[in-house]
Amino acid sequence: MSQESPDKIIELARERIAERERIEQQQARDTRVGRIQAGERFWQVLFLAMVAALLLVLFFWPGATLEWKLYATVHGLVAQKHTIVIDGRELPVCARNLGIYSAYLISLAYLFGRGLGRAAALPSRPILLILGLFMLTMVGDGLNSLLEDTGRVYFYPPRNDLRTITGALFGLALTPIILFVFNRVLRANPEPTRAVLDWSDLIALLGLNGIFVVAAHSGLSWLFWPLAFLGVIGILSELFTMHLLVVASVMGYRNAITRLTQLARPACLALITTGLFTGGLAWLRFAGG
Repeated sequence: MSQESPDKIIELARERIAERERIEQQQARDTRVGRIQAGERFWQVLFLAMVAALLLVLFFWPGATLEWKLYATVHGLVAQKHTIVIDGRELPVCARNLGIYSAYLISLAYLFGRGLGRAAALPSRPILLILGLFMLTMVGDGLNSLLEDTGRVYFYPPRNDLRTITGALFGLALTPIILFVFNRVLRANPEPTRAVLDWSDLIALLGLNGIFVVAAHSGLSWLFWPLAFLGVIGILSELFTMHLLVVASVMGYRNAITRLTQLARPACLALITTGLFTGGLAWLRFAGG
């Protein structure tokens, strides 16, 4: 009976160690998933109740118009200058932020509708380059606008339609990156070989957000409320997503969820921190005049 060579023995030992580590990691992941699933229904109901309570306050709190309440909600988050005026009324967010955060919601809804909710691979390098150019376009237009606001020499007259266009390009570019990070950090079952954005999706998103920009500057009076809510919800949604990523990671949800509903518990806490952050900044700005 032949004896195994030392190299073969070492190789077998390494394979057994690697297999044991894989099993331990899988067991640890299964433990986290099991802990998350425990009491899941309670946290889902609580989260929905909290959202419903916030909406009731927004719509039915006496003493202020809905228009002013939307304005006050995001008062600490955005500058609220260079706003779009529709039928004599200003939207609660500026033209650039309307573009950024409305594009975020539109693009995110599209990506999930396309079944890319678990995609966890970056787009191709040419697409990443284009997304980077989209972001730089907004930075350049924002710098030009800042020069004009501060009385310095600027390159071209700033316009609200350009602010919305460059903001929408920025929001479009940011959305797949946020989705990529979210899936890499929190999902236990991501699709690591599926890109969050390909050429056909990029073209479709440009078309959808182009329609939004045209609608935002059409001047149609019936679009005031849809645009107002789209901008405000967009800002709060992106801020909530960032808080949720941090809170869920701290609470041990890294690579542990297979369904978004499993994030109900950290979502409740993230909703509170988002509300405190948003309300605190608004209070500070109102207090400062």
